[in-house]
Amino acid sequence: MKKILLHTILFVSLPIYSQQIGNGMSIITAKQRLDLSKGNDVDEKNIEGSPYFTTTFLPATVTGYEGMFLLRYNAYKDEMEFQSEGKILFVIKSDSMEVNFTNSKKNYKYTLYNSDKGNVKGFLVKLSTGEKVSLFKREKVKLIPKVEPANSYASEVPAHYEFQKETFYIKKMDGIVTFPKNKKELVKMFPDKESQIVDFLKNNSISFSKESDLVTLVTFLNSI
Repeated sequence: MKKILLHTILFVSLPIYSQQIGNGMSIITAKQRLDLSKGNDVDEKNIEGSPYFTTTFLPATVTGYEGMFLLRYNAYKDEMEFQSEGKILFVIKSDSMEVNFTNSKKNYKYTLYNSDKGNVKGFLVKLSTGEKVSLFKREKVKLIPKVEPANSYASEVPAHYEFQKETFYIKKMDGIVTFPKNKKELVKMFPDKESQIVDFLKNNSISFSKESDLVTLVTFLNSI
């Protein structure tokens, strides 16, 4: 992808200077800057649904950059998007980059984690952080291809975006892995804390698929 250096500011009253640089673009204002790349052109006219959990561009801060930017998260492409002159640009990702949406208090961290596809890099939502363990989740949208009718009596099923079940991850000293799915897996991950974990789960109604319960559980794990 061709890299674009974009300098941007939310306050339209400030003077703007812009120029073309090769096949890229540079918009310069004040002290704010955000490194962006061209998004892939995708014809979404015939795709139903949305690749966004939140479609609106919202104010956010980005680690390593000054100022506030209007961004949104594309859960299908796993990209942070910026809009300029009607075109969608992607924020160039770097290790440990964090994007904090100030209104919703939602924080995304670009990091290495172990998924069902092996070690990958991507954006995870920070849910709870602690000295021993932290909790994250992956928001994901899948593109379901168009299905042609099998016969003259059947109807075409249009291509559409489909929200996937969120996946939770836990961070320990050795990295970020999928959160245990039950008590047995959790105890296996923390064998030296078995009795405390068993007692806690016995005395508390914890669902391993409910976000608020996992936040409570991670808070407990950081306390023992």
